[in-house]
Amino acid sequence: RFLAPRTIQPRPIRRARTVGGTAEDAPAPPVSRFATRLPALASPVYRRFLTAAFVGNIGAWMGTTAQGWLVLGLTDSPAALGLTSAAGTAPVLFLSLLAGVLADRLDRRRILVGAQLVGAAIALGLAVLTTTGTVAYWHVVVLAALAGSATALAMPTFQAIVSTLVPRAVIGNAVALNAAQFNLSRILGPVAAGLAIAAGGLAVAFWVNAAALLIVAAVLVRLPLSSAAEFVRAESSLWSNLIDGLRFVRADRTIAVLLVLAAVPGVFLLNYLVLLPVYARDILDIGAGGLGLLTASIGVGALIGALAVALLRPGGGSGRLLLIGLVVASLALTAFGLSTWLPLSILSLAVLGASQVAYYATTNTLLQVIVPARLRGRVLSLYILTSWGAIPIGNLLAGTVAERFGAPSALAGGGLVTLFVAAVVALAYRPLRIVHADPSRARVRAR
Repeated sequence: RFLAPRTIQPRPIRRARTVGGTAEDAPAPPVSRFATRLPALASPVYRRFLTAAFVGNIGAWMGTTAQGWLVLGLTDSPAALGLTSAAGTAPVLFLSLLAGVLADRLDRRRILVGAQLVGAAIALGLAVLTTTGTVAYWHVVVLAALAGSATALAMPTFQAIVSTLVPRAVIGNAVALNAAQFNLSRILGPVAAGLAIAAGGLAVAFWVNAAALLIVAAVLVRLPLSSAAEFVRAESSLWSNLIDGLRFVRADRTIAVLLVLAAVPGVFLLNYLVLLPVYARDILDIGAGGLGLLTASIGVGALIGALAVALLRPGGGSGRLLLIGLVVASLALTAFGLSTWLPLSILSLAVLGASQVAYYATTNTLLQVIVPARLRGRVLSLYILTSWGAIPIGNLLAGTVAERFGAPSALAGGGLVTLFVAAVVALAYRPLRIVHADPSRARVRAR
């Protein structure tokens, strides 16, 4: 998350005066022959940041996979799976806007390190409860909500920091590589968790998650990350900063459409992750090891999709690629929802992973390029609010529909609804089809 693109020759970019400088202001450093294919890797700070994120995500996916299996064992209820996942993602609804303002005002390193330490403490608590055999369903729900709160406060900062570690011309490449490491961890983490669960070691996944977050915190402490003060002096109030970001989005229709459209897959598409344990146990009859296989197949497809975007579109994708990714993801989810044949299910999930990452990586890149640096944290927090914040609604909806009508109806129905919305937006708003992530053309082509 492969054809070689042409070598990028960044042009000097004129920007408004800010306090301090960023990696965007400097021309791209000389790169090796390998880095011309993946130019974001020319930045040593970005490489270390990417490695730390990869370690943390492996632990997170192990914890997420084990948590789903633990909840299913404690409750034997698809609705309980949806509620637990909703508890972990609901804090995005309440905290993401505040987190975006903080990302544009405070020391970003402290925000990220603090979130890792809190997450490690929560994972450690769940590991102890599981190891001692005292874990109850309400424990999992409460700890999921606390972990989700820490994640929600850190997400805008994490997204905004990526674009400060590389030259502006290769932001799209950096975003795609970040998606690639995330999805490679989606392959390795669930497989490791599935093997641990099958061997009777459910708690191991939670212990590994805690250790991984501590490692990430240790790496981030030593990274020379940019603070928000390098972009803008935040002398006004938090409320004024928030209103400033909202006004910017309201004045730019293309950004507004990108943000609203991101909510659709959050409600109708991404809830398939909650129901994977149901498919593994009841529909495909492949057990805990098979659950890891299903999740890993998503990661394999997503990794291929992310690398393809990184190699073919170093500067980022376009609105057309975004819409194609959303349409293909809708069709793949519908196919998986109706499938009872394991090979078809695995293939559908792989295609879903590839198209999903193409959609989200392209949306992220378009926002990173179009939005000014001083507002980036706030606009990205709105993106997180509409995309991730819609997930708890989708999780509850999927769990409820699956409880009453079955998991296939829940997933296939969500895929068809997403397909319909994507078609309507593509036909009704032409500027989205022609917007491009190329910094020299993005604003012109969006008009």
